[in-house]
Amino acid sequence: MADKKISGWVKYMAWGSTISTALAGLVGAGYWLGNYLDSLWGTNPWLKIALMMLAVVLGIAYLIVSLSKLGKADHEQ
Repeated sequence: MADKKISGWVKYMAWGSTISTALAGLVGAGYWLGNYLDSLWGTNPWLKIALMMLAVVLGIAYLIVSLSKLGKADHEQ
């Protein structure tokens, strides 16, 4: 019984870590790419802001999909 609780706790920590890392990576990549394109085309800061906002939206979509998969996996057990 205790092993199942620990494995469940570890699974949730792994999911949380994956989701938070993906969100941070998306926003960081959006910032970097936006900064590069802004310096290339002289549109500072518009592309940086737009790509970071797009990254946040994609991160939230990934969060929703991941949590729905986690809910389905828990419900099947």
